[in-house]
Amino acid sequence: MDRIHSCFGTLVPIKKTIVNQQQMKNNTHFLKKLTVLIALMAAVLPVSGQIYPAKTNDFILPGGPYANVENTGAAISECSGCAQGVAHAYTWDGDSPGIAVYEPGMGVFIQPLPSGSWDPDIVFGLDGTSGVVVNEKGTSIEFRTFTYSPGVLTLSTPKLVHANAHHPNIDNPTDSISRDPVVIVFETSVGSSDLKYAEGTLTGGFGTSLPVLNIGLTQGGKIIDRFRPDVQVYDDQKYLFVAQGIDSITGNDCIDLFDYNTVLSGFTSGNNLPSNVITHPRIDGVVDQNGLTYAYSVTYEVHDSIRHGMQGVAIINLQPACSSSKDPAIAYSGDYHDAVWPTDAVASPNYDLIGKGFTASTPDTFYKELNEVSTSGLIDKWAVSIAGLREYNYASCWATTEDIYYKEATVATTAYKKENQVTEVFEIVVYSTSGQMIKKSNIQDIEKLLSELPHGQFIIIRTNKFNEIIDFQKIIK
Repeated sequence: MDRIHSCFGTLVPIKKTIVNQQQMKNNTHFLKKLTVLIALMAAVLPVSGQIYPAKTNDFILPGGPYANVENTGAAISECSGCAQGVAHAYTWDGDSPGIAVYEPGMGVFIQPLPSGSWDPDIVFGLDGTSGVVVNEKGTSIEFRTFTYSPGVLTLSTPKLVHANAHHPNIDNPTDSISRDPVVIVFETSVGSSDLKYAEGTLTGGFGTSLPVLNIGLTQGGKIIDRFRPDVQVYDDQKYLFVAQGIDSITGNDCIDLFDYNTVLSGFTSGNNLPSNVITHPRIDGVVDQNGLTYAYSVTYEVHDSIRHGMQGVAIINLQPACSSSKDPAIAYSGDYHDAVWPTDAVASPNYDLIGKGFTASTPDTFYKELNEVSTSGLIDKWAVSIAGLREYNYASCWATTEDIYYKEATVATTAYKKENQVTEVFEIVVYSTSGQMIKKSNIQDIEKLLSELPHGQFIIIRTNKFNEIIDFQKIIK
């Protein structure tokens, strides 16, 4: 039987693009892309499920290079005055830190942050007019507000949040529209590491920092020495924090949740960490309803494994088998949510971006590649961020060696894409691994075509009736 030889011997669609079938022999651009794809498939790919490629192009942020980026942030807002009714906000650190607002159909607008601004995060809302960026600067945490009107981005001067603190994150409610309040959470540097938060709005006005309660919802006791926090803001005075810390009773390192005026419960199991592991948990959610499994979701990386946990269930692994992974991000759009992360599952040893989607609490049976096919396997990608808003596209960004990439993508599909795709297979084309076309036939004759192939390795391309390539596959006969 013909198959792709993966960790589990499964047949795995791994690449898609759009092309005119008549250009397959004489179109230089296509042949170059095909050569890249064949090179990617020359190795055995370590995947155990389908990885559907992205359908839309990635964009490169102008004004670079953006070198030594370690952290990014993303936000999304409805925007009635914008060309397509939506706008994104992005932020990044590195040698040239800054923020950007991307208005689809209009363009991208950038403001720099001072040199040394580090580990930023961002929120954006009030009908796409106002936002807040928070970052480290030296030993302190500071924030700036920004305003946007179509084509004009303005950034304020900084204001201090805390003089001795690290690793801030920020959030605001996005269950229906992106609105107030805004909460900044961070770890302090006074004494043993612990967590504080400050409340404000999308136009600023942050008050005195307050301690985060230290009773873990999962462990049921005091968690000490907490760090790397994140926060999900459901509504005014309804927050859920997540962080790494130490169970004061058992001494175990763990990931746990810390409640402020919600009625939520923790995980059932799986949140303990191996010794000497430092991870970066991320949280997002939709509604603070006890008993609703997907009221929140948490994701983090441990020894190349992507973990995912929801209310009242055990934490599970998400990554494809036999693959390595790096720090993930997570976002909701209504009752859907996606965890995304860098992995070598697509084109080892390089790191590309894939995601696992959830409908309510049910995970998809497949993965989705976030970056478009033209960069798969060519450049490592890291520091991915993603943001969602009900009934709007996701906003996502990530870093490479000298560039920031960004894009929008819809939820509840088999790929991070915008347009509807025709996936009915019409024609099959077989190539050798050197790029030579061997055979082609219609879908009805697939068994005959495969039976006539000699033993060896081949690339099979499936196209639909509009001459769009549905997928690429490597087979070993």
